[in-house]
Amino acid sequence: MKKVIIFDMDGVLVDTIPNAREAFLRRHPGVTADMYNEIHSGNYHTEAGKYAHLKITETGEEKERREADYAKVKSKTPLFNGIESLLNNLHSKGYILVLNTNAYTKNCLPLLENLGIKNLFDFIATAEVSKDKVEKFKLIEEKYKISGKDMLFVTDALGDVKDANAAGVPTVAVTWGVHDRTYFERKKYSHLIGIIDTVEDLLKFTVGR
Repeated sequence: MKKVIIFDMDGVLVDTIPNAREAFLRRHPGVTADMYNEIHSGNYHTEAGKYAHLKITETGEEKERREADYAKVKSKTPLFNGIESLLNNLHSKGYILVLNTNAYTKNCLPLLENLGIKNLFDFIATAEVSKDKVEKFKLIEEKYKISGKDMLFVTDALGDVKDANAAGVPTVAVTWGVHDRTYFERKKYSHLIGIIDTVEDLLKFTVGR
């Protein structure tokens, strides 16, 4: 039994990727959907920064309004079918649930609160904690005084798989988010222990371990 189960948020728990992709493409003319998807094959913040030169020019007021509008839309995004049941099941069985997300607090907490699942997570590691997920895995290890092998990470992005591999954290990749199975099969990762296509299979995988 894994003591701590760590979830990525966007594309794993909530169906936020389509809106996030559309918003990024509008803000960065010239970036394609494929290019956006590839950003998630590495550290999101680092890879996204490579397209900073393509950003549209906007005033401080325009930026503030855009970010507020995006946060409002995101806060209304639904959970994927079966995720609420999965989280409640894991929580009731005594697992410690943690979020390790690239999202900022303003785009994370309102969403979790609206969905009624914020209280299920013992620790929410947003981008303010660190933009480096490897560093956040280490913080989680220290917080709960466990090793990486006693944790399980669930993500939809190849970049996260690479980070978890570097941190020595067993990982399950789901295929309903930003990346499909082909991304995760590009090469072998020693800590990638499963590729899951449905929430039902994820439930069996986590509870059954």
